[in-house]
Amino acid sequence: MTDSVSFDPGLGKLTIDLYSEIYIIENDLENISQLSRKIRYYRFSYKKIHKAMMNNLAFYNGCLAWAYYIVKACPQSVLTGNPFISLSEEQKKQYAPAEMVDFFIDYLAKYKSDLKYYNIKDGALPDNTEQILSLYREFISLNEGFIKAHKSSDIILPEKLIYSLPVEEIKNKIEYALLNQDVLVLLQL
Repeated sequence: MTDSVSFDPGLGKLTIDLYSEIYIIENDLENISQLSRKIRYYRFSYKKIHKAMMNNLAFYNGCLAWAYYIVKACPQSVLTGNPFISLSEEQKKQYAPAEMVDFFIDYLAKYKSDLKYYNIKDGALPDNTEQILSLYREFISLNEGFIKAHKSSDIILPEKLIYSLPVEEIKNKIEYALLNQDVLVLLQL
């Protein structure tokens, strides 16, 4: 019997659409002409952007941690539930696996600038935000969007991806996050 491991233990279900959250707020801001109204609107709305960014950052960190776990603890296991291996040739041409993380990376500077401009004090992201984004971007690139990932040994980890926790503890934290529907726990990995 062949050992198998899930490609995604359920992290995908916990994500928020970062692009939609930002697009709606940025579009609204563009349509407000008075500066005082813009400031009030941003101060009221930035928490949605912050929540979506934190959520996506935790998701990226969780994906990296899950990949680390399956590569280290489940070598040669068959990956189950990888939706990318069954993409048609046409779908593969349209598939842009790094699009969302690239959007996040590009938007990050504007977000930081907006926090200063609108004088927001509690919208900071974790100190390791750029490191997580860089590692996840590299991870997506190294694995070509996972269209060839049939086994855990097909997954390539970035060289700089290192965890001090034992792999079973990483798995336990991920399972805890899933059980409690709390993706932000994954930022503690």
